[in-house]
Amino acid sequence: MQVVATSDEELMAQVKADNLDQMVPLFERYQGPLFGFLCRLSGGDAEVGQDLTQNVFYRAMKYRASYQTGQPVRAWLYQLARHVHADHWQKSRRQQPTADIDGVERTVGHSRIAQADCQSTDQKQALQEALNLLPAEQREILVLHRFQGFDYTEIGEMLGCTAGAARVKAHRALEALRKIYFS
Repeated sequence: MQVVATSDEELMAQVKADNLDQMVPLFERYQGPLFGFLCRLSGGDAEVGQDLTQNVFYRAMKYRASYQTGQPVRAWLYQLARHVHADHWQKSRRQQPTADIDGVERTVGHSRIAQADCQSTDQKQALQEALNLLPAEQREILVLHRFQGFDYTEIGEMLGCTAGAARVKAHRALEALRKIYFS
């Protein structure tokens, strides 16, 4: 017997109709990707990413009536995530923290694998630091496209512009990131 998965839009329509149990499969599908998105936007701070992810699902429940039937749920949830992130940083007025790599041991006795892992961690840290130096709008578009897999049409809908304009913004952001990363 084959189980047919219910689409995101069908689940959200049920949530909107106050069948709140249907939020569970949506949470299971999107919790990980939204956490990654929010964590990257928050400078690699996993604790902040986790808190913001919870706030996204809280808002999804609270504002379920604002969901437009037929609208892609994925885009709607990421739009909520963008607002949650903006609200968080606006309220806290803190500088974005950088990822903590102090836990990585650096002893002479490292094996080749440990050294390669250290280099990989250093490269990830350097990339995150370069992303943190970008203006928020550029960082967001790169994370949406490169790390979250949104196409330019979806990004354009979220940002209120055309797919072509989203592509240009992403290209400019990538060029800015290259300049920062390789300088």
